[in-house]
Amino acid sequence: MKRAIYKKYNTLLSFLLTVLGFGAACSISSCEYGTPAVEYGTPFATFKVNGSVRSEATSDQIPNIRVVMGEDTAYTDASGNYQVANMDFPGDQTFMVEFKDIDGPSDGEYQPLDTIVEFVDPEFSGGSGGWDSGETEEEIHVKLKDKE
Repeated sequence: MKRAIYKKYNTLLSFLLTVLGFGAACSISSCEYGTPAVEYGTPFATFKVNGSVRSEATSDQIPNIRVVMGEDTAYTDASGNYQVANMDFPGDQTFMVEFKDIDGPSDGEYQPLDTIVEFVDPEFSGGSGGWDSGETEEEIHVKLKDKE
């Protein structure tokens, strides 16, 4: 007797879970025109920071300064220019950008500098129209102090 009740109970429960599962997966808002909405991935955009690094005392360009923003690392070129980028959720973002002289006294020694770059209400361009919202960029020029 108990087995028959459990079997009917399990059958009813399986049926209800199946109906609820399909109902939740394909509701009116997510199943427009019969195609279910994609439920994986996350929107992203590329945030670029570029600019130059100069000496505060002489205004000369400083080559070989390490620039770090999140997981991206770059080095200034002979003209002191750099570009770093991070991919993150498209929206307002704040990134810490670190500048550090790592080549020693060959072209002068400079104090490290940490700065904050804020992307407020960014405008993105060149996205694929899917999860990729495109890219946006900020230009940051810094001057490093001589090491004392």
